[in-house]
Amino acid sequence: MADSEGTMVIRAWAEPAQNYGIRARLISSRPGEEREIVEAAADADQIILAVRRWLDSLQQPGA
Repeated sequence: MADSEGTMVIRAWAEPAQNYGIRARLISSRPGEEREIVEAAADADQIILAVRRWLDSLQQPGA
């Protein structure tokens, strides 16, 4: 894998019966890290922030 490549898998689901709205589990790899990062998000804004952080990490030299 090149230094500027990574992978993110997002599993999202709706939980209307519990009034949680949308939730997600995000599994990603980042440049320079051997282990996957697993995050949970409780709403769409948190999901978008997690994706943005991951994308930003791909642009950081030496990250």
